[in-house]
Amino acid sequence: MITLKEVDTNNFNDVVNLPRESVLYVGKPEYVLAEAYIYRSDSTAYGIYSEDLPVGMVIIRDRPEDGYPYSFTELFIADGFRKKGFGRKAVEAIMKKFRDDGLRDSVEIQVNQSNIPAIKIYLKCGFKEIGRARWDPDFMVMRAEL
Repeated sequence: MITLKEVDTNNFNDVVNLPRESVLYVGKPEYVLAEAYIYRSDSTAYGIYSEDLPVGMVIIRDRPEDGYPYSFTELFIADGFRKKGFGRKAVEAIMKKFRDDGLRDSVEIQVNQSNIPAIKIYLKCGFKEIGRARWDPDFMVMRAEL
């Protein structure tokens, strides 16, 4: 079972030390935490846990401005845990959190068009491509209804 735990003083070291060899699509854990700190007015960093074992991290924009959907970014699964279903289960846990919170009726994300493994997960979780990011046409904008 996958759970999301807000990053705080109790689990900071767990998530900041997650092993990351490749940073092709998402930065190292310390970068992700720095980004979450910058956007703390509307976002929260969460560790992704399998039981009590940290396997990844994500920034969840869980307090969107009026008129904007939920979103998440910087989702990664640590080395040694990829290709074991944790990515899909993490997205499902994020979607459940959004449904339980009930503030919006959709989730919108951006993903690099060459990140095929992530795109496959998002499609399986109900996301559909709705366009391209204005800031970079290499990024797909995907949306899922809750």
